[in-house]
Amino acid sequence: MRRLFTIAAVVLAAGSVIFARSGMQAPGQEPEPEKKLIDLKSDNMGPIAPGDSVIFLVGNFAAQHNGAVITCDSAVRYSDMRIEFFGNVLINKNTTYIYGDRAEYNGELNEARVYSDIVKVVDGDATLYTYRFVFNTKENIGQFADGGVLINRDNRLESVRGYYYANTKDLVCVDRVEMRNDEYELKGDSVVYNMATDNAFFFENTNIWNKDGDYLYADRGAYDKADTLYRVTRNGYVLTEKQEMWSDSIDYFRAKDHVVLWRDIQIDDTEFEDYVSTIVSSGGFGDVDTLYSNYGYGDYVYGKNQIRVIYLAGLVLDKLAETAEVTENAVEETTESVESTESADSTEE
Repeated sequence: MRRLFTIAAVVLAAGSVIFARSGMQAPGQEPEPEKKLIDLKSDNMGPIAPGDSVIFLVGNFAAQHNGAVITCDSAVRYSDMRIEFFGNVLINKNTTYIYGDRAEYNGELNEARVYSDIVKVVDGDATLYTYRFVFNTKENIGQFADGGVLINRDNRLESVRGYYYANTKDLVCVDRVEMRNDEYELKGDSVVYNMATDNAFFFENTNIWNKDGDYLYADRGAYDKADTLYRVTRNGYVLTEKQEMWSDSIDYFRAKDHVVLWRDIQIDDTEFEDYVSTIVSSGGFGDVDTLYSNYGYGDYVYGKNQIRVIYLAGLVLDKLAETAEVTENAVEETTESVESTESADSTEE
């Protein structure tokens, strides 16, 4: 999965450049306009050597291409579309600011390669630190390798490789990803993090520990900061102080202590086991094995504070406070009980 994901990201980032260079166009599509030359200005310029077509530029130097402005101490122009920049290099386009010691720019590829002991990329509150950074001034997409660290408000994100999408404020991190903030710590193979919302998508081999000590594992899922929601869509596992749960899909609203699970559910919960025993004795099922053998674990489990609900082949086992009963109208009665409980909670607040 990691390899496929990485290949897909690279292809998406580079596809438009390859298409443009090949000169291909879709039927009915107008030809692309000719590539713009790089605009330059400086106080002084001249040939590196007499008669040489390579020229140097120093003093209040600035270059512009695709709306990106590049400034530095000095530059060398090798051709109309190839320039090298030296000293206090700054590349700016819209809200993106890239700082380095040296950069190479290829106007044919719309690509700036920035080098420094530490390259710094700033976009609003977010700052990315890395060793080498490549930025496409036309697509507004950057990438780094050999390690990078993003600091954004209280979030710290690290990975070996990554892709920066300036237009959408997304950072795609690949290979040995670690993320930390006040809410949780994450380790995994790959993460897509949005710098504007702090929301994140995670993929294979993701391990998450929240600030309360709960642990979550997933092979695919997302984190929604607004609702403090961990959403698992493949191979989920949750371990809390009192519960252990397995399911294909999990919605875990941590702030509300509210969990919803779908498909292939297993639960190890001492409170829930006591509740099932009460259901068995009050519902005439005989014993727990008969209950499960007749109805299975079902498709959904809902939990909030002292509420435990499990759907079993059209039945719902519902515990409100200390009362346990078996009812036939599972979905309707569960929805009503949940809404009434949440309404009571909001009234108490």
